Amino acid sequence: MADTTIEWTDATWNPVAGCTILTAGCTNCYAMRMAARLEGMGMEKYHGLT
Repeated sequence: MADTTIEWTDATWNPVAGCTILTAGCTNCYAMRMAARLEGMGMEKYHGLT
């Protein structure tokens, strides 16, 4: 879990990582950019994900 500045909670948790590309529309999805960003920050959970 990670601390957050969201006013209605103290911490957040994301149990899911990555996605499966299904259509051309997936190119515009935030999940691919987020996985690349988190991998770049050294988070092994996101290594090699799209």
